[in-house]
Amino acid sequence: DLVISLSRGSVSNTEMSRGLWTREEILSVSNKFKCKMNEQHPNTGRPSLSAESTALQSPSDHDLRVACYCEENAWRVAYRHLYTDASNSCSGNNKDWKYYIVFVSNNHKACPMFMQRAIPKDDPREYVCWDYHVIVMRSAVQNNIERTIVSEILDVDTWVTPYPTPLSKYLDESFPHATDPNLNKQYLPLFNVVRAEDFIKDFYSDRMHMFKNGEWNSPPPEYPPIMNGLKMDGNDSQERNELTGSNLDSYISMSGEGKCVFTLAEMYERSTDSNKKELTECS
Repeated sequence: DLVISLSRGSVSNTEMSRGLWTREEILSVSNKFKCKMNEQHPNTGRPSLSAESTALQSPSDHDLRVACYCEENAWRVAYRHLYTDASNSCSGNNKDWKYYIVFVSNNHKACPMFMQRAIPKDDPREYVCWDYHVIVMRSAVQNNIERTIVSEILDVDTWVTPYPTPLSKYLDESFPHATDPNLNKQYLPLFNVVRAEDFIKDFYSDRMHMFKNGEWNSPPPEYPPIMNGLKMDGNDSQERNELTGSNLDSYISMSGEGKCVFTLAEMYERSTDSNKKELTECS
């Protein structure tokens, strides 16, 4: 089952089984949800915001970007594509896309990436060494006869174009140093791939990893933290922004039972026209 948490003051914690709900029914609920966006919160008098409402209301993926909150950027980009018509308008086709959240890191949590918006676009020699980065990946059957799969990256934090970006092109431009024979291999990226529906349902973070010494390392998003995955012990009336805790580290970690973790070479293999495996097929 997929849990869609609608904005406070409307319907909440509506459970939808994707096997029972059609895309048209989900979009119908989403359209009703959009009307709630401009309602005022009864306590603050300000518009009621949520990760879901901002994703549904956004005119584009890039308008969802909040610097240094890549996990929430990816959460909302995936949500926007799953529950609006964004996937077709973005790509100009009607492919039946499957969406994934990809955590990029390594066992040292030191992963160089080029062409990131955190650095100037006009200096291709510069890179960011992230402890982790999070992107959206989508795949679809390109040829119904041969059943080959095409994969694209949706990363609102990159300068790489076009958007969405073919997987191989994104890897080429984000990790050009990978072919350097003098590179310490421990700094090569690893990729933890999670189904987007599962991530939307299970992820939660109070953002405290960004709050140090009494101040934010980077200004947080204006909407309350995403706490959908945290069990509320049956207290459905508790506000999400009053909850604390995070399972972010469990996604950043590249080890653990049941995870689909790929090396850079294995990701390249998945980008070829002959690829016939889903991204969460680990073998």
